[in-house]
Amino acid sequence: MKLNSFGRLGLAPWLPWGRKHDLPAFLRAYEAGPWPDPHKPWREARYVVLDVETSGLDERRDALLAIGLVEIEDGRVRLDRRWHTMIRPPEGLLVAASSIRIHGLMRNELSTAPTFDEILPALIERLAGRVLLVHVARIDVGFLNRALKPYGTKLRGPILDTARIAITQHQRSQRLGEVSHDMPMPAIQLRGLAGSFGLPVYGQHDALNDALTTAQVFLAQAARMDQQGKHTLKAFLKSGGV
Repeated sequence: MKLNSFGRLGLAPWLPWGRKHDLPAFLRAYEAGPWPDPHKPWREARYVVLDVETSGLDERRDALLAIGLVEIEDGRVRLDRRWHTMIRPPEGLLVAASSIRIHGLMRNELSTAPTFDEILPALIERLAGRVLLVHVARIDVGFLNRALKPYGTKLRGPILDTARIAITQHQRSQRLGEVSHDMPMPAIQLRGLAGSFGLPVYGQHDALNDALTTAQVFLAQAARMDQQGKHTLKAFLKSGGV
């Protein structure tokens, strides 16, 4: 992925991975934590639920186009702290029409959006000190770590994947005989998972809407895990940690 200008942060594109003394203050503060204590009840941790839209599914060639976030505190979604931004794709990357049909982000809108360099301080501020919640973390985490690599950092702290939690819960139900061993794994697409809990599904392939749906799915999963006697963040990470 070709990244945009590093001028605002004062970093060079050749910055080697791991040169901590070259990181700007906000990135050093992010890496230092502190992070939620996994031994405490899950409700005591602060969460940030994240979803991204991209130009494709290969983080080596494709680019981030939008990020949406909502926060969870005390077991409740904080819509007053929602955050969404589009991201201008790197120069020379033409967003394909097939991609536009999925996420609806038009080329003219993206051409005037801020660069990843410009949104990075605001993004890091919202991630710092929180458990990161994603659905199918392989995609979101992969793209973000690829984008962060030239800055000399990567995602830190605990990460929970609601898709992994769904798989773990299904396997548990099979072991306990609650469902037949012949019963296939239920769909873990976000819409299907939300529907299995009777939750509303907001407009798909919109980063903020999908983050909100993921937040509600997580809270439904958390309620079920509470009933199973799993009350700590550590227990949740065992079920769905990345």
